[in-house]
Parts: sequence; structure tokens; C-alpha cells
Amino acid sequence: MSDKQQNGTVNFVGDMTQVQGLAIKTTLLTFITLGIYRFWARTRVRRYFWSGVTLDGHGFEYTGRGIEKLIGFLIAVAVLAIYLGIFQLLLTFVGMSMFDAGDPEGTGFQTFGATFLTSAVLAPLIFYAQYRARRYMLSRTKWKGIRFGAEQAAWGYAWRAVGHTLLTIVSLGTLLPRQTFYLEKYKTDRSWFGTAKFAQHGHWTQLYPAMRHVFLAVVLGAVAGGVLVAANAASLTTDEIIEPDFGRMFLGGTLMMVAVIWFYIGLLYYSLHSYRILARHKTLDGVVTFVSEPRTGRVVGIYLLASLAISFIAGTLASLFGVICGLIANMFVTKTITEVEILAGEQSPIVFMIGFFSGYIAFFILAAILTLIMIQLPIIRHYAETTTLRNSEHLDTVSQREGDDMVEAEGFADALDVGAGF
Repeated sequence: MSDKQQNGTVNFVGDMTQVQGLAIKTTLLTFITLGIYRFWARTRVRRYFWSGVTLDGHGFEYTGRGIEKLIGFLIAVAVLAIYLGIFQLLLTFVGMSMFDAGDPEGTGFQTFGATFLTSAVLAPLIFYAQYRARRYMLSRTKWKGIRFGAEQAAWGYAWRAVGHTLLTIVSLGTLLPRQTFYLEKYKTDRSWFGTAKFAQHGHWTQLYPAMRHVFLAVVLGAVAGGVLVAANAASLTTDEIIEPDFGRMFLGGTLMMVAVIWFYIGLLYYSLHSYRILARHKTLDGVVTFVSEPRTGRVVGIYLLASLAISFIAGTLASLFGVICGLIANMFVTKTITEVEILAGEQSPIVFMIGFFSGYIAFFILAAILTLIMIQLPIIRHYAETTTLRNSEHLDTVSQREGDDMVEAEGFADALDVGAGF
């Protein structure tokens, strides 16, 4: 069999015009319904993008329903309300005995402690929600009629994620590759396509090359900090008033700014290259392998240029819309107030608020529409077109698996606003 027959080609066949119409329609309906339609909006967007990604000419199918997401969200909100309510009662009881109310600094410490404990209690739920959201999406995804799936292991993932996160924090980020690898392995080893099981191979130390830009940025930041300290060293070692070395301060500030930008680009580089490394070491049923080569420059370019364009376009159009609404409001307000009130300028605050909030709402609506068109669409296209499956003919031997009801869908992820993106 030839290499061409053995390799599965992934493409994206979505159309920009259709995406524009979908983005405008779903965003406006979500706004008009005060957010309720977002469950159906996400379903429609997923259904379109899933079908747009093709493997060997066959598109994927998304079978999720908006009502599932709404019911799951309501269930999750009820559970979270009870859970957090009980925790807050316990926290109040413990706080009365742990903190000294007479201490003027006790209130601030108590607030900090309560915030920290609340975040700590929510952390397992956040990871739990992320795993369940992924499991739901897999259970509602099909290719050539064969459904994907994931095992019920959300709590196991949650506690492992908490442990790895704490280890990463204690190690000042140096063990981030370990966290990335083992959490990905946990999810992959419990994922299925029909009767074929995914597996993650390799070792976590293989991800360290992807961290190089993060490490270099940290080193540059340390150098910049040293330059800034040296610029003020003379004034720190004497009581005399000595002007700092402004040349060194400028150099140190410039280096620090470069280090911060480099650090964030380094995180994106790590995300992409760790994804590439992990993809190369994944298998399906021990036969099918994957190659995915998204390019950092391309992804950074999409995000950077699109963000600038979105800010300019949405900002300009929203400002014009706000001004127009303000002018229209001024016409109606002027007819309803007395001449004395006009001379006193009492219509100005009302007109200003109407114009401001109209422009504010318009900005977020336009930004949501343009983000789907200018960022999410190109990113999905790039990832699809840089992915290849080897030995893809083995997929034809895979049989169907049982369905996964998951009545609560992505409810917890929606309620906690994590892991439930389209």
C-alpha cells in the first residue's frame, strides 16, 4: 500500500461567508435572549466547525443539543449553590474562632484567608468540570457514524490536577512539563474512538525543549532586574541624595519589557510545541499515529493582527453607534423636558449614559462576531491543515461503541466558566 493511501489527510472546508452569517445570527440571538440562547449558539457553532473539519474527505459530526447544555447548567448551578453555601457556613464558623475580631489587621487577614480557601475548594471542581466538558464533547462527536468517548474518571483527573498544580507552583514552574504530560496522558489513555483506544506514550522530560523561550525570558528578566538594581545601587548604600543612573534605568526597563513580552510568547510557544510533541507520541489502537505541526509564528500572527483589527473595527463602529444613539436620544429627551432644564444642561447626563451604554454593548457584540471570524476560524483551519494521520486505513476496522448519556452535559464547566468553549 502506498504512503498516500496510508496517510489520512485532514482539511478544513468551512466558508468565510457562512461563518460570518452564523456568527452574526448566534451573537445577536444570544444578546436578545439575555444569554439564554448561548447554549444553542455554541451547539450551532460546534456543529458547523465539526462538519468543516474533514479526514480523508469525511467530515466530523457533532450531535450535542442546546437543551442538554441548559439543563446541565441549571443542575450545576443548584449543586454549586448548595456546595458553596455549606462551605461558607463552615468558613464563617471557623473564622469566628480562628481570627481575632479585635485585631485591626484581622479583618484584612480574614478576607484574604476566606478568598484563598474558597479558591482552594473550587480548584478540584474546576478540573472536574474541565474533564467532564471534554468527555461530553467526545461523546457527542462522530466520524463516519462511529462515536468518540471517554471514561468516567473526572474525580481522578481533578485530584491529580490539583496535586500536579501544587507541585508546579512549589517548583516555581520548572515542573510544568511534568504536569502537562501526566494530565494529558491521563485524559488520552481514557479516550476512545469506537472500540479503538487512544494511548499517550513518551516521557515528560521530552517537553523541556518546548520551555526554552520561557526559561530564556526568565533569565532576561533577572538580568533586567539586576540592571535596575545597579542603576539605583549608589542611592541605596548611602544617606546622601544621589540621582540614579538614568541610562541604566532605561536599559533595565527596556530589557524588562522585552522579557515580559518574550515570556508570554514563550508560553504560547510552549503550548504549541508541547502539543506537537504529545501528538507525535499518541496512538490509536496501537496502529494509527498522529503528526500535528502548528506553527508558532502563524498562530501569534493570527492573534496579534486579528486582535488589533478587532479592537480598531469594533471600537470605531461601536463609537459611531453610540454617538448615533446619543443623538437620537437627545431628540426624544429634548421633547420631554422643559426649557429651563435644557438651559441647566439636565439632559446631558441622560443622553451621555444612553450613548455610552449603547456603544459599550455594541462593542462586545462586534468583538464576539469578529473573534469567531478573524481568530477562531483561521486557528482551526491552521490546526486542521497541519495535521496528518498515519495508517489511517485501520480506522475502517473500528466498531461502534455504546453511547454516553451525560444528562448534565457541560453544566459545571458553564457554571464555573471553564473548559466549555465551543
